[in-house]
Formats: sequence, C-alpha cells, structure tokens
Amino acid sequence: MKALIVYGSRSGATREIAGEIGRVLSEQGYAVTVEDARRSKGLDVNRFDLVVVGSSVFMTMWKRHATAFLKRNAKALAVKNVALFSSGTAGGDPALADYARESIAKVARKFPEIRPVALAYFGGYLDFNDRGRIDRFFGAVRQDFEKKGIDTGRPIDQRDWAAIRVWAIGLATKVRSTVQEMAQA
Repeated sequence: MKALIVYGSRSGATREIAGEIGRVLSEQGYAVTVEDARRSKGLDVNRFDLVVVGSSVFMTMWKRHATAFLKRNAKALAVKNVALFSSGTAGGDPALADYARESIAKVARKFPEIRPVALAYFGGYLDFNDRGRIDRFFGAVRQDFEKKGIDTGRPIDQRDWAAIRVWAIGLATKVRSTVQEMAQA
C-alpha cells in the first residue's frame, strides 16, 4: 500500500507532524512519500491508496499551497482515501476543542467532492522570539498565553506526539481494511 502526505508549513512544525505521520504509516507497512505542498505540482495522486493533506493554520486559514493541492486534485481525490489535518494553537488548547473540530471540518466542506476518512487538528508550535512572526496578531496571542500563566520567553510546543501517532495508526488500519473490503467485493 502506498501513502502520500502533502503538507503546508509556515515554520516547519507541520512538516515535522507530516514526517511523524509518515514514519508511523511506514511502520504500518505503507510505502510513504512526504512532500511539501509548494513542490506538489505534478504529483500523480492516482498512484496512492491513501492521501493525507495537512497545513498549519494562521488566522484561521490553511497555507495556500496546501489548499491549492486539494483544489488541483479534487476530482482524483474524490475516489481516494483522503485524510486531512491542521496544526495550530487551537489544537493544543482543550478550551478550543470545539473550534478546532469545526475548523478542520470547514476545510473539508470547501471540497465537497472529497470525502475524508479522517480529520484531525493537532497542537502547533509558537516561538515568540522568532522576529519574523511577530505582528499585532501574535502580540495579542502572546498576551493571551501570558494571562494563562504560560512563559512566552521560550518556544511553546503544543504538539501531542502520542495523539498524532494514535491518529496515524487508526488511519492506517481504517484504510487497510477499506482497501481489503473493496478487493474482496
């Protein structure tokens, strides 16, 4: 079985999540290709049994290259096993769990022909000392974290690696059984 993982990442944290999903799928017997959405033009999604697409979220929006990948391949993905994931600060905050679920569902609804077999919103990574990322929005986010007693002088890594692995294992199992059922039909 072959899996393609395409990701859009602002600072590399989503790339690392995509890599971990790829590692787990590989352990589950999949031949895995992991590709940055910026370099995804020309990829033949028809060669894969599973296509996983993920993006970091900035101000509620996916990276444009990840969205463009879905748009460009929507017709082919309509008949594929597809999973979508987001990563961002909402994924690491239990108080925002409903927002996170709705956020990834909203991405899926933008492409009604694609029917994802799994959706996930994982915590993200923020480094307020990365001067390229500081603007008014991040100033407000920083204040919000500080009100919660979180030290913003150090990077904030909200990625739950165990949850990411569990999701990837569940995805591998689900798709494998779906493909086997189709082969027996």
